[in-house]
Amino acid sequence: MDKQRSQGTATTGHQPDAGKTPAKVNPFLSIKGRLLIFGLCISLIPIAIITTIYYLNAKKALKRQILQDMTAVAESRKAHVLEFMEGRKARAIDFASDGFIRDSLWMIGYGSALKTEAINDLGDHLRKNKKSLDPNIVEIDVMDMDGNVVASTNEEKIGRDMSGEAAFNRGKNAPYIEQYTPRPSLGQTSRLHVSTPVTSREGVETVGVLVNVYDLAALNGITANRAGMGKTGEVTLGKRRRDDIVFLTSLRYAPDVPTSLAIPLDSSEAEPTRLALEGGSGALIAPDYRGVDVVAAYQYLPSVNWGLVAKIDKAEAFAPLDTLRMVAIIVGVVSGAAVTGVGILFAVSTSRPIKQLTFATERFGAGDLDYRVKIKRKDEIGTLANSFNDMAQSLTNEITVRKQAQEELQKTVEELARSNTELEQLASVASHDLQEPLRKVSSFTQLLQRRYKGKLDADADRFIHHAVDAAARMQVLINDLLAYSRVGTRSKEFEPVDCSAVLDQAVSNLHVAIEESGAAVTRDPLPTVVADDIQLVQLFQNLIANALKFRGKDTPQIHVSAEQKGDKWAFSFRDNGIGIDPKFFGRIFTIFQRLHKRTEYSGTGIGLAICKKVVERHGGRIWIESEPGKGTTFYFTITA
Repeated sequence: MDKQRSQGTATTGHQPDAGKTPAKVNPFLSIKGRLLIFGLCISLIPIAIITTIYYLNAKKALKRQILQDMTAVAESRKAHVLEFMEGRKARAIDFASDGFIRDSLWMIGYGSALKTEAINDLGDHLRKNKKSLDPNIVEIDVMDMDGNVVASTNEEKIGRDMSGEAAFNRGKNAPYIEQYTPRPSLGQTSRLHVSTPVTSREGVETVGVLVNVYDLAALNGITANRAGMGKTGEVTLGKRRRDDIVFLTSLRYAPDVPTSLAIPLDSSEAEPTRLALEGGSGALIAPDYRGVDVVAAYQYLPSVNWGLVAKIDKAEAFAPLDTLRMVAIIVGVVSGAAVTGVGILFAVSTSRPIKQLTFATERFGAGDLDYRVKIKRKDEIGTLANSFNDMAQSLTNEITVRKQAQEELQKTVEELARSNTELEQLASVASHDLQEPLRKVSSFTQLLQRRYKGKLDADADRFIHHAVDAAARMQVLINDLLAYSRVGTRSKEFEPVDCSAVLDQAVSNLHVAIEESGAAVTRDPLPTVVADDIQLVQLFQNLIANALKFRGKDTPQIHVSAEQKGDKWAFSFRDNGIGIDPKFFGRIFTIFQRLHKRTEYSGTGIGLAICKKVVERHGGRIWIESEPGKGTTFYFTITA
């Protein structure tokens, strides 16, 4: 091989094999020609290419930075709003723990003779503490457990039934914040309801609900903060109202109409707020409520179902691009002049070894696997030449190995085919040729037993009994062997199978044994898999029958479950039976292997071997976890 390789390298070098005509290449389409043309045009082309690349990259970087800055602003304002909400919750909780409010609600709720006086005193207490509690509170309401307002700083609200309001229904269980949708036509403004339960002295019983009502103008201090947002920056808070988006705080460019300004939900102007209300967060370029393109970052406030948007006009954000454009042109011109000369030299020095590599590739592709290229360079082309030689050698070796592997595989396939044929023949013999004489032996021994039982001596009766028993056991062994062989030879095409239905069928087949043992077979939700339904019933039935056979003193409890792991379903059959010593785990799935005497437990030891064969036919594996006296769990997998 080495000698042939040396000859291939040293002889022709760049000449094709004898009898083969070299491919003609258009001089203008060759590597050298293209590189020379590139060298001649290099003074003009780089100006456009480099300028464009520089400009586009700078524009992309600037856009990314602007989006990141606006996202940081949006996240900061969101944190401020959430901090505002949590602060209002804390104040509501603190005020609701006031013993005076709790005791007043107790007296009102239990119909005390002082009920009227308690209502009046509670109202005075609310009005007295309203301003000191929070200057932004416009109203405080206290409701009993029926949802009736028993005291309020707004006397018109006293006696109103609030049992259908979320502020009552949610607030009696835990602190709750709700934004009240205003009606501008009625002169209403945006309100924020902060409700919390009022508990008994022991803290175990809710006796009422306290609601602090805020004017949302209190949030204007947060949204009006435009630090880091340039000259046109703005922060908005929006909420969905039917098919529109409405704003909750003052707008920079429409300060008098925040709540009356409605934007259709499906319009492009509503996109940032709509995306936020859908639970998202991010940044994009889109028109705002004025129809002006802006760079907008949006955040979702799940506790109140609001969308927060921080934005700046696109024209202001991308103003630095004019300077970047001029810098890109200057860089392009300077780079073009410098690269022109380098391109010409590169064309000449690069084309020659590339031709050599091209010729070597053609030789190798034509079947000359011994041909190797010889290029002595210490740059990437030299590395490429060495890589080509290494690749050629590896491919040659791999082809040899693959041919050997294919020959071995063919032998294995032929051997498996022969083994399968022999197995089918064995099944045929077991089903007919062996069973027919065995039936005669069994019939005649049973006839001898019936006719001569008690007429001969005791030894004769015992011998005949052993012969009858042995014939019966032989019949069972042949039938089990036949069942085992049919797992692979008499099977159905795979199709979707409901495992719940499979388990029902297996339980139905074993209903007599289940009723006699009093067993309980429970399950988790089971999946649908692609399988042979008949063999799957046989698998489930064998595992349940195994649990019934090897039960302990307690009533059998069998639980079936399944869990998806990647592209497979992992099933488990757990019982509370006698268990298995781990040292026997390697034997239980072997055909005709038994761990107990026949006098203790019946069977031939083929059931679990059939289970293993069925599982393997379905592309899975089966294993066991058990301890003596602590039950057993069989696991197996089936492709989903």
